[in-house]
Amino acid sequence: MIGPVQQAAGMIAAQGPLGAMTARIDSRSPLGPVNQWSPALLSTVRLMLSSRAEIVLFWGPDLCALYNEAYAPTIGDKHPHALGRPAREYWAELWHDLEPLLLSVVRDGETVHAKDRPFYIERDGGRGEQVYFDISYSPVYELDGSVGGALCIVNETTRRVEAERQMMAERNRLWTLARDPFLIADKAGTWIAASPAWTEILGWGQEELIGRTSEWMEHPEDFTKTRQQIESLNEGTPTLRFENRFRAKDGSYRTFSWTAVPDGGLVYCVARDVTDQRSHAQALAETEAALRQAQKMETLGQLTGGVAHDFNNLLQVVTGNLELLQRGLAGDERLRRAADNAMGGAQRAAMLTQRLLAFSRRQPLAPEQVDPNRLVAQTTELLSRTLGATIELETIQAAGAWPIEIDVPQMENVLLNLAVNARDAMPAGGKLTIEVANTHIDAYYAALEEEVTPGQYVLICLSDTGHGMDEEVLARAIEPFFTTKEVGRGTGLGLSMVYGFMKQSGGHLRVYSEPGQGTTVKLYLPRSRGRVAANDQLAEPARPPRGAGNETVLVCEDDEKVRAYSVEVLTELGYHVLEAEDGRAALTRLDETSPPVDLLFTDVVLPGGMTGADIAREALERQPALKVLFATGYARNAIFHHGRLDPGVELLTKPFTYADLARKVREILDRTKAKGAA
Repeated sequence: MIGPVQQAAGMIAAQGPLGAMTARIDSRSPLGPVNQWSPALLSTVRLMLSSRAEIVLFWGPDLCALYNEAYAPTIGDKHPHALGRPAREYWAELWHDLEPLLLSVVRDGETVHAKDRPFYIERDGGRGEQVYFDISYSPVYELDGSVGGALCIVNETTRRVEAERQMMAERNRLWTLARDPFLIADKAGTWIAASPAWTEILGWGQEELIGRTSEWMEHPEDFTKTRQQIESLNEGTPTLRFENRFRAKDGSYRTFSWTAVPDGGLVYCVARDVTDQRSHAQALAETEAALRQAQKMETLGQLTGGVAHDFNNLLQVVTGNLELLQRGLAGDERLRRAADNAMGGAQRAAMLTQRLLAFSRRQPLAPEQVDPNRLVAQTTELLSRTLGATIELETIQAAGAWPIEIDVPQMENVLLNLAVNARDAMPAGGKLTIEVANTHIDAYYAALEEEVTPGQYVLICLSDTGHGMDEEVLARAIEPFFTTKEVGRGTGLGLSMVYGFMKQSGGHLRVYSEPGQGTTVKLYLPRSRGRVAANDQLAEPARPPRGAGNETVLVCEDDEKVRAYSVEVLTELGYHVLEAEDGRAALTRLDETSPPVDLLFTDVVLPGGMTGADIAREALERQPALKVLFATGYARNAIFHHGRLDPGVELLTKPFTYADLARKVREILDRTKAKGAA
């Protein structure tokens, strides 16, 4: 009669090839022959062999291995040698890892569950592998309640884990390489995962970004609209081209354009840093606005320059003849007073015309190299008397200030005009600060401004504590004839004159102002290479005119009345005077006159196809010792280039006075005699 154990053993042998192998285990195994196994072991093995799950049973004090067909491929060429043998023999390479797990089951009766548990195993010819398993280890009890072994149901997940890791690596590679930052957040807006681009752009580390919302780094003005966008995402509406700003670690703000979609309780986002794009767009708009403003100013400049040119010729006639009239009315006080009043009005008109020329960049400049500290100090003496006792004047000089090349009288006039504007903006008193500093204009700033070249500049900054200007007034501040002063108190040409003079001098002007916060005017003047001698004077004092000798002066002027005035003044001074109305006539008089003419006094702009410069060139070829004095009411390229007199050119600007003409003619002729004597 066959007992239960023998019957169970026979049933094991009938359960496929591995069942037959298991039934043949004999005394060479610590388990002994199957017919000696306990009922608990036999029933567990029968259950294991019939299962399609991967199962291995470690039994007895030696934890001998028994397993089913599904598990056999898992251990590779360890099968069938490992069947019925102590686990330490064939799982030696991972025994330090496996033994503690098994002992926790068979000794302590614990169950062990793990997902994607890593193991190191050698199989298929001893080749070592890192493998992963989902494991469930449970104790198997004998009839007496003791633990006989550990039943291990496993599922190798190596391929899936490696595939997921590969996919994760690809994702991480994408996140790492992508210039646009990626983000995964929950419905509350809490950041769950953020690509490295966030750190590269903002400077915040992963530990500072993950696990919190972005509220702490949002621009205050964007907080409300960002919350609204998150609510819209929670309602299932994707985000397209939403923009907000995040604060970077250095304190600056970056602008991002967002695309985001909700999915499964999470929000998947990709952002694009559009800070530079928005900045460039703004810079382009500002540049276009500056170009339009420059074009408007150029048009106004051409108009005002043309008017000033014609007006100067008229003023020359008016002021010249008024001056002659004044000289002849010494005995008639009433008529002399009337002539004086008329001259005062004409001189004011001449000043306005000069400002128009300055704005239109048509005034003749005679720049010289000066120390800006000395220039400001010299001008401050005049300003302190002009501003009055209620205005505190402070000057701040720069140690090692670079020299500048500037028309000194015109620059002094600029500082005076700006100081008067500041005084008028502080009717109840205040403070005017004039500061000199070395500075640099970079390429980015220069690109935003019209006619500005990058490089080193000297900055002369005037700041007042006056009532300031709003944006609308500030936008028109340099336009000619625009003024906020009462009628009769301002012409609207002061700041426009400063603008034109700075541009003609190769410099730059910026005005900053806010209502109630005062006004700051910054004058940028190009650095001049070289050093200013310590004994250089900024301006020579005017010397009274001397009388004439036996010199001959040829006057060439197409305006009959201007020519008549010049001839009368020079004749009264004692010179022998010849006159001509155009270039051809002037050259003819030169050829016919003996002894030679000493000085040619010619207008720059003449009819007949020859400018004053053309006449001077041909005249000097015929008479190299001839001296030339030009007169003009308008800067033209004939003797001016880039707004400056050509080297060696002598000029008298219209309208000139009796004393101006006398002094200039005598100065040129005396200089010639001094050179000859030397």
